[in-house]
Amino acid sequence: MRLIFTILLGLAAMATFAVRDKADYTYFKEPGEWPRFENPHVGRIDLMPGLVGSGGMPDLGGLKLAGAWQLTSSDRGFGNFSALGQFADGRFISVGDRNTFMIFPAPDAPGPWQPVLGRPFHTEIPGIRMQADSESLIVDPQTQQVLVGYENALNLLWMTPAMRPVGMIAVPALREWPENQGPEAMARLADGRLVIVGEVYAHTFNRRLHPGLVFAGMPKSFETPGRFELAMPEGYRPTELAQLPDGRLLVLGRKFTIAGFRSVILTADPAQLRAGAVLQTHEIARIDDPRIRDNYEGMAVTREADGSISIWLISDSNLMVALQRTLVLKLRFR
Repeated sequence: MRLIFTILLGLAAMATFAVRDKADYTYFKEPGEWPRFENPHVGRIDLMPGLVGSGGMPDLGGLKLAGAWQLTSSDRGFGNFSALGQFADGRFISVGDRNTFMIFPAPDAPGPWQPVLGRPFHTEIPGIRMQADSESLIVDPQTQQVLVGYENALNLLWMTPAMRPVGMIAVPALREWPENQGPEAMARLADGRLVIVGEVYAHTFNRRLHPGLVFAGMPKSFETPGRFELAMPEGYRPTELAQLPDGRLLVLGRKFTIAGFRSVILTADPAQLRAGAVLQTHEIARIDDPRIRDNYEGMAVTREADGSISIWLISDSNLMVALQRTLVLKLRFR
């Protein structure tokens, strides 16, 4: 049954509208039907007791594990979350690569656990085709609108906080990146710049450098960005960006090996991020403990009530329930 469902999803993905060879960058209409809120039950399993009982806390290097949860749901489209952000009220927003989103409180926050799971697009509307493979997002601090980056598309899409499409930004420079290796990571810096990094390697025989785009502010449609390259450890691909309160840029990287996924968290100096530059990174943490390693693709930075900083990660389960999970990690500096 899972194989049939996967095949159907693949066929649906082939039908999505990617404007890589078209002058018209408009790819959504206002049918008055979305968002579709499914609201199935989303379970939360605390993994920390099991970790303590099976050898103690994983060694992550410069960060320590402060919380670990597995999220579950009966909804067949649940999972596959590829980006993570936070609203001003403390709730997280995550988007997935199968036309899904989830809005949820921090798993360790007081109060009821009431996530909202929904679909931004109503894919059953005749004649409406859209790109549904979301990979990156930011939350605008003033409006709380969500800007989402998609695979195979030349647009960034604005959503309301309830994930209703309201506008878009055409970015022709995304045409330079191959399909399925598009705007994997995105961040709005404190100085106003918007940064986007592709999953693709920048050079054919170099497995360290990845192409990036930097805009002086929130871009306007068809604006020309500066181009730079992001240096990563050998074989790792960038999956998310975030900024620490001290100004450092955080980079989440992912590598697939025959033994499973490995993740790395790096820092970079945004002052060195400019057109033509190679932005160097410094490793601060690595996730290779088999008990918690997975395909982490979403990352957000939050400030705790005591003023300390937490780094949150969410994993993309790739619809492989038997092999991968939807995990949420909370990391703290040592």
